[in-house]
Amino acid sequence: MSLRTAVADRFQKQAPAVATATSARLQRIAMQWTPSPPARLPADDFTDAIAGPPAPVRVFHLDRRAWRGLIAIVLGAALIAGWLWWQGRPREVTLAPAVVASGAPSPGISVGPSAAGGQVVVHVIGAVVEPGLVQLPAGSRIADAITAVGGAKTAKALGSVNLARVLVDGEQIVVGAAAGVVIGAPIDANGLLNLNTATASDFESLPGIGPVLAARLLQWRATNGVFRSIDELGEVSGIGPSILEQIRPRVRV
Repeated sequence: MSLRTAVADRFQKQAPAVATATSARLQRIAMQWTPSPPARLPADDFTDAIAGPPAPVRVFHLDRRAWRGLIAIVLGAALIAGWLWWQGRPREVTLAPAVVASGAPSPGISVGPSAAGGQVVVHVIGAVVEPGLVQLPAGSRIADAITAVGGAKTAKALGSVNLARVLVDGEQIVVGAAAGVVIGAPIDANGLLNLNTATASDFESLPGIGPVLAARLLQWRATNGVFRSIDELGEVSGIGPSILEQIRPRVRV
């Protein structure tokens, strides 16, 4: 047997004993540094006997109803947060076109078919100094037309028209008359009623038109100016497709 083999056999025989001795020494060292528990008093045993074993501590416990309520609260908070984010998001703002006081059309604003020609011709009558035809730049307002005929005879007469409305080529402006009342022959030689010169009684002669609709037609004309097409009758509240088709063959613009 070689020396190397003899040393290995001896180490294997002594290894368990060395490990046991080392473990015992480490335990003694640890006990020197570990504080001893406080001594129990007779009163502690009496208290433990009355209280019984300690109850298990539940860190977090909810029943099914509580879970549903918690989920509803979380979902509600998420919806509110989403709505606040949606309302506060950046939006693109489109600025309104500038209004030109001189009556010239603002860039990007269409003032009707006559705008392309650059001029409009209107007929101003009623309580004005010099009634008659006037020619003005496209985009001019009713105020410009009244100024062109020398102005109104009284300040009260100006309340019958919308001074800020853009002029339409070929229209007639009545200053000082009741809203919707226009001077002129409402029925032509063909028996067709002119929508832009008809009075309330003229409108009531049409099928399906009573006093209420006649008043609405006059109000629409006073607000929007002349009718440019028969189809614009459909913009008046109460005139549906059925009434419009009955009126169409009997009117003109």
